[in-house]
Amino acid sequence: MERFEEILQRMEETYEQESGCKVEDVSEVGLRLRVLAGELHRLDASLDWLERQAFPQTAVGEQLDLHGAQRGVVRREAVKAAGVVSFSRYLPLSFDLVVPKGTVCATSGEPVVEYETTEEAVLEAGDLTIDIPVEAVVAGSSGNAAAGYVTTLVNAPVGINYAANEAAITGGKDPEEDEEFRRRVLEAYTLSSNGANADYYRQVAMSQKGITMVQVVPRVTGVGTVLVYLWGEDAAPSQQLMNTVKEELDRQREIGVNVTVMAAQKVTMNIPVKIKVAEEVDFDWAKEETIKAVEGYFNSLEIGDGFYLGAISKAILDQVPVQEVGFGSNFASIDGVVGCFVRPASVTVEELA
Repeated sequence: MERFEEILQRMEETYEQESGCKVEDVSEVGLRLRVLAGELHRLDASLDWLERQAFPQTAVGEQLDLHGAQRGVVRREAVKAAGVVSFSRYLPLSFDLVVPKGTVCATSGEPVVEYETTEEAVLEAGDLTIDIPVEAVVAGSSGNAAAGYVTTLVNAPVGINYAANEAAITGGKDPEEDEEFRRRVLEAYTLSSNGANADYYRQVAMSQKGITMVQVVPRVTGVGTVLVYLWGEDAAPSQQLMNTVKEELDRQREIGVNVTVMAAQKVTMNIPVKIKVAEEVDFDWAKEETIKAVEGYFNSLEIGDGFYLGAISKAILDQVPVQEVGFGSNFASIDGVVGCFVRPASVTVEELA
């Protein structure tokens, strides 16, 4: 895109060539050219923006959402963090105390994050504590809180003296960012979905909220059978979610096809890595970066994908300035297994002798 100064200079040069008169900045012609150049610059910027939004490879925000909608791909929304908070008294009561649904508590310190109870509960006479499920008032990763951080009562009923979360409150996620969403949109464009093949069933399943990975196995028990493996938000999908996906697949499936839905299985492994770095490279820093590279590689694997030492080595070499990469003697490549995906239980990095 041309800068304003470039447009103005070209217009002034053209005017001088055609008229034989020099353009003065404070003259009427000079002011007119500056105004026109400004409008042309704005138009150029608008066209540049429009060009970028016209393609899913460069679109952002709402325009990228529209490209996704054309392929039935919806941006994943923010998720509220959830957990359990204990509401307590110093001394027991002689009567039952109701803690209403929507009772609010919050973290201590800054920034303040509020949580509300998701069900009504009763602190029975003689008891001092009752555990109640809560969720963050606002969705997003900011709602995740370590154990012992939720200690402030906001609108608790009279009779509750203090609150605390003995376990961490987790599960909060921010809305899907553009680059991750763009990858799914572009992937949908490459699928040859025709209402009858595996890509079609995968696209239908992935369109359901809460599903993050899908593997489709055609003809699992013969012609007319399809098995669909599902995985949710960092956990196996609930039975209710799998039933929802099954209903949608049954509604859109081919006539005479029997669709079965199952949860995928997560397999965790210890990943022993050895690296050699140059003397000028800090090993502790290289170690942390290697762990990130390995975790990133495994997080990119889908259901049914295997992992290979060469691919892990490439992921490390692409991200970390190491001279050599090695692995533990008992660690080897593994081909993909239907219905399973691999994630690291731990990544250990040692210095290669």
